[in-house]
Amino acid sequence: MNAIVANVTSLLNTHEGDGYTCPTMGCDFVGLMSRWPTSESDVMAALRRTIEMYEPRLRNVQVRRVQVETHVISIEITGELKDGSGSRDRIRLQTQLAVDGHFEVG
Repeated sequence: MNAIVANVTSLLNTHEGDGYTCPTMGCDFVGLMSRWPTSESDVMAALRRTIEMYEPRLRNVQVRRVQVETHVISIEITGELKDGSGSRDRIRLQTQLAVDGHFEVG
């Protein structure tokens, strides 16, 4: 679980093109946030795509906005753990996206 949280945190705080071994990794959330709230669906879709592509231990990822405050957007990320046993254990991460594009994942 700690490894998944660390990887998701790293993924969401990587700007597109900053990954030396994988230049397509990351997303420009700063650009998307500059158009908030009209970009909300784009932000949620980018989060889901990024996690599905670069966190191989999760499947059926869902992302939803929980709350919007002045400088922070609270987002819930859920997904099923891929453990090879066919179980449907779920993980739920609470994140906060700051208007500067920085993520905190817990």
